[in-house]
Amino acid sequence: MKKLVIVGVLLTQLFIAGCQQLLPLLQQANVQKPQVKLNQVKLTAFSLKGIDLDFEIGIANPNPFAITLAGFDYQLLIEQNSFLKGEQQKSVKIAARGSSQIDFPLSLSFKELYKTFQSLKNADSIKYTLKTGLLFDLPILGKVRIPLQTTQRLPNLKIPRFRVSALKLSKLTFTGADLQLSVEVENPNVWSLAVQNFSYAFAVNGRQWLEGRLKRAVTMHGKQKQLIKIPIHLSFIEMGRSVYNLLANPGTLEYRLSGRADVQSSLKFLERFQLPVNQSGSIELLK
Repeated sequence: MKKLVIVGVLLTQLFIAGCQQLLPLLQQANVQKPQVKLNQVKLTAFSLKGIDLDFEIGIANPNPFAITLAGFDYQLLIEQNSFLKGEQQKSVKIAARGSSQIDFPLSLSFKELYKTFQSLKNADSIKYTLKTGLLFDLPILGKVRIPLQTTQRLPNLKIPRFRVSALKLSKLTFTGADLQLSVEVENPNVWSLAVQNFSYAFAVNGRQWLEGRLKRAVTMHGKQKQLIKIPIHLSFIEMGRSVYNLLANPGTLEYRLSGRADVQSSLKFLERFQLPVNQSGSIELLK
């Protein structure tokens, strides 16, 4: 009788030990796919050169054992056309019933975008679709790819335009002349812009007539134009009689406007940038 009891105890212990060894196997046999989602997209930089984005992807592991992210593939579509694609071998271990996050930074060059998609130059925004496939190494199931996709829009930066719109003669004497130069500034974007510290040089027929700096800021709402009026005083004693003859008998004048300006946007993530101004052409003198 005592031997039977001992044998029973040993069998029970073996059964329990066997169950403890089988339990992880049974748990792994009931493998659940991880849940993935796009937590957020951060616009980390926005400048004349392009846009920097950071995609934050969340991963939740519902299993009672750890799993491993083996990497992911991606494809970026611009206006439904493929633009970028690739793979990243990024190994991340996600704890049992735990969660993790991976960051996927992506940079878009305006130069490359416009080179590939000419129509974007005049667009107010850029529609993109990011398709990703996260590859997991799971027990029993092996390699499993879980797709994730998002479609959003990005602001498209269009460069403010400077244009000489008029040159008017206000006063002409034998010693000098007073003129007014009108420069039109256009904001082609849908958001507000402020032009500050506009330094300029204005030359006519190869001779410099004016050099200065605009102290006040010029603010423009989206799709708006503003007119900057700049006074010009010419001394014939300094510039010679040829300039007097040019103004007394005006014809078509060849001009060149050059300089630079600081541009500030109402978009908080758009960096302040310096804009070169370089325009030339012909103009009729108004009286």
